[in-house]
Amino acid sequence: MRKRLFSQIWMYFVSIIFLIMVVVLGVFVALLFISNHFKLLESERGSHFFPLGVIFLFSLILGLVLSVFVGKRILQPIGDLRQAMSKVAKGDFTIQLEERQQVEDVEELYHDFNVMVKELSSIETLRNDFVSTVSHEFKTPIATIKGYVQLLQNEDLSKEERQIYLERMLDGTHQLTHLTDNILKLSKLENQGIGLDFQSFRLDEQIREVILFLQPKWEQLNLTLDLDLPWTEYYGNEEFLYQVWLNLVDNAIKYSRQDSNIHVHLKNDQNGQTITISDEGIGMTEEVADRIFDKFYQSDTSRKTKGNGLGLALAKQIIELHQGTIKVNSSPNKGSNFKLFLPNIPKNS
Repeated sequence: MRKRLFSQIWMYFVSIIFLIMVVVLGVFVALLFISNHFKLLESERGSHFFPLGVIFLFSLILGLVLSVFVGKRILQPIGDLRQAMSKVAKGDFTIQLEERQQVEDVEELYHDFNVMVKELSSIETLRNDFVSTVSHEFKTPIATIKGYVQLLQNEDLSKEERQIYLERMLDGTHQLTHLTDNILKLSKLENQGIGLDFQSFRLDEQIREVILFLQPKWEQLNLTLDLDLPWTEYYGNEEFLYQVWLNLVDNAIKYSRQDSNIHVHLKNDQNGQTITISDEGIGMTEEVADRIFDKFYQSDTSRKTKGNGLGLALAKQIIELHQGTIKVNSSPNKGSNFKLFLPNIPKNS
């Protein structure tokens, strides 16, 4: 883009200079021809300066006109872009340039600039939301721990009350640990990218391990698990994929109704593995489903449910690093169905 832009501007300048030379030469030759034809230069000695003066004046006017043309067509758009970039450098992400320009490459440059500013504005909004949400997420458990520490200073507390307060403080520390762990994992994924360690492992066994780990939770709700997990060897990052199943199954349990069902199915074909995890819980609206994979997004703004809005964002990023996809289909009061596809990745990739 940069080479095309500067090459076209260079061509404009070269063309304009060449045009000036041709026009001035043509006028000069024409005036000499006219002067020679009418013998204007053979009269008085000083009169031959007249056609030269006319040529000079005409060249001056022509150069002025062409300079204005060059300024408005090329130099002024570049100057406007410089001023706009200066405003962006000062933090103004609302600036937008008029994309209708006579020079095609300048028009493309303006379009790219507008796209860049919109992206920077989105990043700035995300950063502000990130700081605000993280501050809120840290503030709540810290305030809870602080409150119970103050209560524990009361010497008249019974042993049972003291134990309850200690357990609630422990819950607060677990919440902080979970939040920091997820933030670190997301940061590691974003910085590490395709540098993940891949190895062969039993995908079906890994999902079973997650289900067994969460057994106390689904037994408490008396949930029935419908499992279809055929023998599957997969080549991927075992550590991070474990987090995917942990987040999805934990969410399915969290939003399930008492005595309902959870379905976990794994299907193999020549292209890859399809995993579906569905529940019969409260479900979600279309608006919530569209944002469910956004960082720190929580549909429950009252924060009555545990979580920090990072689990599904983490899961999606892990799946995408495995060149896979994750989709959700849900309706209020009808449960949610998460469908994931993991393609077969060659071991030498």
